[in-house]
Amino acid sequence: MAMESSVSKAVRQGLLFSTLGAMAFAGAGTALAEEGADVERIEVTGSRIKRTDMEGASPVSVISAEDMLNTGEMSVSDILRQSNLNTFGSFSESSGSTWQSQANVSLRGAGADRTLVLLNGKRMPGSPTMGGSAVNLNTIPTAAVERIEVLTDGASAVYGSDAVAGVVNIILKKGYEGLEMSITGTDTYQPGGEEWKASVVGGIANDKGSATFSIEHQDRAIIYQRDRWFSSSTNVLAPNYADTTGVSLYARNFLDMTTFAFSPMEACNNDKMVGGGHIYDLGLGDYACGYDYTSEAADHASRQYTAGYFNGEYYLSDEIAFNTQVMMARNETFGRYAPAAGWFNVDAGQVEIQNWVDGNFLGTSTNQNAGRVYYRFTDVGTRDSTTIDWSTDIQLSLTGTHDAFDWDFTYHYNKQENKNFGEGYVHRPTVEALVKSGDFKFGSEGNSDDVVAAISHDVLAQDTMDFHNVSFGTSFVAGSLPAGDIGWYVGAEYSEYIYEAQVDKESANGEVIGSSGNGSGGDRDVWAVFAESSIPLLDSLELNLALRYDDYSDFGSNVAPKVALRYQVMDGMVLRGSWGQGFRAPALSDLYAADSFSADYATDYHYCEVTGVSREECAQGQYDVTRTANEDLEAETSDFYNVGWIWDITDKLSTKVEYYNLKIDDVITFISLDSMLVEEANRGYGNISNGGQILRAGDNPDGRILEATTPLVNGNGFDTDGIDFNIAYRGAETSVGDFGTNFDLTWVLNYNSPEYFDGPVNDMVGRNGLPEYRFTWTVDWQRGDHYAAIQTQHIDSQYEKTDNETFESSGHIASYTTYDFTYTYSGPWNGSITAAVRNITDEDPRLDSNLTYDSALYSLYGRTYLLTYTQKF
Repeated sequence: MAMESSVSKAVRQGLLFSTLGAMAFAGAGTALAEEGADVERIEVTGSRIKRTDMEGASPVSVISAEDMLNTGEMSVSDILRQSNLNTFGSFSESSGSTWQSQANVSLRGAGADRTLVLLNGKRMPGSPTMGGSAVNLNTIPTAAVERIEVLTDGASAVYGSDAVAGVVNIILKKGYEGLEMSITGTDTYQPGGEEWKASVVGGIANDKGSATFSIEHQDRAIIYQRDRWFSSSTNVLAPNYADTTGVSLYARNFLDMTTFAFSPMEACNNDKMVGGGHIYDLGLGDYACGYDYTSEAADHASRQYTAGYFNGEYYLSDEIAFNTQVMMARNETFGRYAPAAGWFNVDAGQVEIQNWVDGNFLGTSTNQNAGRVYYRFTDVGTRDSTTIDWSTDIQLSLTGTHDAFDWDFTYHYNKQENKNFGEGYVHRPTVEALVKSGDFKFGSEGNSDDVVAAISHDVLAQDTMDFHNVSFGTSFVAGSLPAGDIGWYVGAEYSEYIYEAQVDKESANGEVIGSSGNGSGGDRDVWAVFAESSIPLLDSLELNLALRYDDYSDFGSNVAPKVALRYQVMDGMVLRGSWGQGFRAPALSDLYAADSFSADYATDYHYCEVTGVSREECAQGQYDVTRTANEDLEAETSDFYNVGWIWDITDKLSTKVEYYNLKIDDVITFISLDSMLVEEANRGYGNISNGGQILRAGDNPDGRILEATTPLVNGNGFDTDGIDFNIAYRGAETSVGDFGTNFDLTWVLNYNSPEYFDGPVNDMVGRNGLPEYRFTWTVDWQRGDHYAAIQTQHIDSQYEKTDNETFESSGHIASYTTYDFTYTYSGPWNGSITAAVRNITDEDPRLDSNLTYDSALYSLYGRTYLLTYTQKF
């Protein structure tokens, strides 16, 4: 997307190119009305000391409200997901999961929990659904957003925990005058995902204050896996299971717990199974039937979002103002999984299994040992998940100014209450009891209504986070040098977090088939004091210092320093550099969560070798994993430095180059099952460290994986560096209109991370999900009341696989390029019409050989047509 990085440049140029220039900051405390006007001091993300130039010692990019409109996207999360600064992508709504209502942003590929999100410069607490570790951007009302400032530099010395890879500051409207109504609708070329949105923004202002409000509603349709060729099943009647996609062995199969052989049950002869009972060869004499889960499941959840926002400012005197800000949002999503799938125990002789040898059906055998049934509960129906998230954010503040002395006092309260209601789940103990009594029927005739009612179970998860914050700060001048006065900001704050996650009793006890997760809870208090200074060493050289001390009630304290320099080489050219240390406190869920169940993907190369499958053809499998929290976790620590060069070559042409380097130590991470498999290969079966465990069939080193336990630990860390490049040209006047262009590129030079826990460190840039570079290029045109733009977004190609012994990468995932077009006509009646096409060429996500894709990087919406009408009064 087009981003403008300098307010001062917009002032100098006096541009009317409102989508990228002065209008981006109207009403934000800057004087941009006309060229040559006095420029007020503004607070720029990354520092609390106000200044007159956006290009300070730390890099800040700005996305204006007009930029957001021109993307054609309807939510803050979708807008930020497009940015090249969201280097390796970020989480978006995923149907059926407990996170299906959540979306976040991850700067520098460092993770959403290392990207701090601010609302009007104040910390937003993390979503309780994500354990308090990251902010859910789906709580932010888009219509209320004035602009988004993205600081691509470490800022723990200013803001505290989580500001490791950067800061996203979402600045909401205030001081608005007038009334604006807008409605948008979309139509998709591929099935599913249609959206519509309506909003109202209004306000009044006078010499005693102002009042601004917004109301909006958004509705987005669900996308099913069967709606896309790449997410629906393929080759389902192949003889070998490895040649299929979208087929699960949780169907009607039996695992003998004595021989650990898989066998299809007689119940495979069922129209709801693939081919009415098609049998797959698993290798080594194992056979099974399958279930096509893509015929029922959805990929993206539907979403209904309603939000209201109010900002009121009243001047108590010429020097003191009182501000009230209230934001409330309700976010409801619906997702669907295929019918519940899981295993349950049966005694010897309780089920009938089919006898298969070398691909030949030899009849039915009841002579089987005790074992596990891997079963799909089609009688119960699909698992339907509805989430309802409520978010309330209130900020009350007093601000004062007297000559060169400013002060501010703010009380900030945020409450998030998220509920997830799930239907279609199954109670394992009841199933096992009914199997034992003979009342549970495995065959195609199905079970009676009474049995279905007895085994069915509804799940409930409720997550809450209460956040209280009181902050006070003062900005003043103390001391001077020949080049000017020394500016200071000194402040303190107190924060309280109360987190609770509850699930129904049966889920907490691990009794529910098809469900995961567990309850947790905790609270913490945080005290902090901080100071900044801006020191003009020379007329052209400015030194910025920052220091912050945080004291946590539950894990300890931290001191974070930062040093930055800004050198004005000549008029229009700036060199800058910064260095700082940061930290990320363990999330409350990291410390206190109860053990939870997960179904993790991993590649068991050892078992492939045992079964005669080559490493190249060894596919990922999904395994039962128990995740454990850790009360002894320490904070992550980081070092970040940045060097930048900004040059306004002419009044119309500018460029910017930034080099960044981020190193993070003591990373809080689950030891992945893949990592434990490598450790097992090196140390031998049963010798996993840090409390991890892999259990194989028969406790045999050569058996298939039955289950695993993955602990949460402080790992070694990783480091990454790269370059951000921007070039922009504005105001190319021609007889057919004025043209402009903006090009933003992020190039990752290195991403050095351990191959597995405590393993060798290698550069992973270019591997699956870690593209070397991505860019956004916009070309726009304006003539009178007509405006048009075409935007190109490109993600570099990647390798598909990396061998876990040699660490050599192979396979190819093609690069990804999409084109978006926007046209706006602004009518003389104060109304405007915008027509847009997203993904003009209808590009599908880039797929690997198993037809899977990285949902954090790619969108599955395909070509989308959009029409917006806006009326101002």
